Amino acid sequence: MTPVDDNGSGGTSERIVAEGLRLFVERGFRGTTIGDIEEAAGLTRRAGALYNHFRSKEAVLEAAFDRHVRELEAMHSAIEMMPLGDLRAELTLLGRWGLHMLRQERNLRRIVITEGDRFPALKERYRVAVVDRSYAEALTFLRRKIEEGELPALDPEALAALMAGALLGYQLELDVFDRAILGVDEERFLKTFVEAGMALAGQGPEENDDG
Repeated sequence: MTPVDDNGSGGTSERIVAEGLRLFVERGFRGTTIGDIEEAAGLTRRAGALYNHFRSKEAVLEAAFDRHVRELEAMHSAIEMMPLGDLRAELTLLGRWGLHMLRQERNLRRIVITEGDRFPALKERYRVAVVDRSYAEALTFLRRKIEEGELPALDPEALAALMAGALLGYQLELDVFDRAILGVDEERFLKTFVEAGMALAGQGPEENDDG
């Protein structure tokens, strides 16, 4: 859902969306009032300023979802313009892009988990536009690499679930417990993520130039 009136600037509306989403996560949707959002966004509390931009609290939440989908679209377009032709570089890009987007959608994901039963339509849109699309993109990449002979003829759907699931599991550990799994920082995780893919391709680990 788009804002009621944004005057093309996006500044106030973006603050409302960002602060609204933060408060929904911290206090729950029911526990967050219009006045709370207005105050957090630097507006006069209960003066009706939010309604100049959004029709309701639900519209603020929908706008947060729409914003994330736009970010996904922009990132997807950028990646499509970078045909690297190098499996190691492509796996690195895939891993970094996946973790970046998982971090970006952290608050929205929490809302879907905690409030999904209250907003089934939004939960379904999230599944289709975010979750299913991510798996579909991983599947498309893997099928192409299998067809080109860069990866062995494994089950591409299962492989996509394995690789995307690894990224999600790593980020969820940070979300829930604010720690990296087994103390493995992001660079270590990504390096091994890439090397596991290269091992599937029958290529050894990248050599260390430090000798």
